[in-house]
Amino acid sequence: MSDSELRPRVFVTGLIQPGDVVLTTTPEPMSETIRKFTGADISHAMICVGTSSVIDSTGDGVHARNLGRIILEPGCAAHVLRPTEPLSTEQLRSIASFARAAVGTRYTVTGAAKSVLAGFVAGRRQFCSRLVAQAYRGAGVDLVSDADFCHPGELLKSAALVEVPNVLRNLSPEEEAYSREDIDNVQAMRDSTNALLQEARKLSPEIESLNDIDAYLVEHPEGDAQLVQALRFSRYLELWRDEFERNSWQYHIAIMEGHNGSEERKQTYCEELLADEELCQNRFILNHGGYVTLNTSHPRQYFALMVELYDILTQFHARRVKAATAWLERRGLLKPAPPKLLRPHTSEWFAALREWNPKQAVMTEAAIQSRGSSDVCSVCADDPARDYAMVSMPAAGPGTLRLCDDCFRIRALEEPMKPF
Repeated sequence: MSDSELRPRVFVTGLIQPGDVVLTTTPEPMSETIRKFTGADISHAMICVGTSSVIDSTGDGVHARNLGRIILEPGCAAHVLRPTEPLSTEQLRSIASFARAAVGTRYTVTGAAKSVLAGFVAGRRQFCSRLVAQAYRGAGVDLVSDADFCHPGELLKSAALVEVPNVLRNLSPEEEAYSREDIDNVQAMRDSTNALLQEARKLSPEIESLNDIDAYLVEHPEGDAQLVQALRFSRYLELWRDEFERNSWQYHIAIMEGHNGSEERKQTYCEELLADEELCQNRFILNHGGYVTLNTSHPRQYFALMVELYDILTQFHARRVKAATAWLERRGLLKPAPPKLLRPHTSEWFAALREWNPKQAVMTEAAIQSRGSSDVCSVCADDPARDYAMVSMPAAGPGTLRLCDDCFRIRALEEPMKPF
């Protein structure tokens, strides 16, 4: 056995991109059985949705994991596969959105067992290779002949994928000791999500994912109080506090500068964060807008709490992006870019407002339509009105408004603005 086979290994996460398919195995008996039955050296499949972030389906359901924390025991194989035809940005977003929407979905042992057979009807539960193949199918790419029933060995042999070389490295004894003792912070999110869904399934066994809770509440308002209690019991609304306390250096440039981490680590973190942001801008904005819409048409305390949660998450994510951008700019690693301000009532302005606050966008559009002119106040539709920009750019939304004098005086008390 070679030295590389005697040491545990980890992935070189910098070489792995969103959309990549990650295949692994373990020394466990079940893994060995799967490998023998499928004739492959791997037994598990994951899909990369961001830097060091993968989503997979295991015994505790569909969840995100930190790719950098996965340790391959000596002798265990792993492969990273990438589409032979590069994916478009829209395809990458579709794949990531599909995988994220499935978070919390329960694992199906029966479905996994049937993955090497044919003639079965796919249920809503997931197993690892199905999740990957279905995510790609939703983006218009067929990795296998049957995305509903496939096994990791089929993904390994897929003509639509090509292997990425040199994605593994050996762990030194020192690194191994640290890695095995380090706490998996993503586990807290998995545990919280499962606790929330476990309570929700007491109301309806048909609930699989977090999205199913929203659909259930629309039809069953009587479940609101119990689901609010489940939110609080699971600590789902509080996890952001743990993350902030754990990594407070990521949220302010001054703290980042004084953090005792290496320059190389900080640079890697900042560059990876901005790369993910460019691929898929702050997804918390879209979630916030979705819950604003739900709570407007179907008022529920659960939806209102989720609006508040995604408001916080959006602001904190924007702080991370701002700090990372400033750190790179100070070192000449990123060219400073002036904030992009949108002229009020243009199509781009409305698109930004719809993402963040669909209710306000609808109200403004209706006011403009009733007056037959876009040169009116964004809030009350009075004229004359002038354009203003927020002195401090908000975490989301267009950052500009068209206001009459009365609305300007009222809004400027809490949000300092300047003429635009």
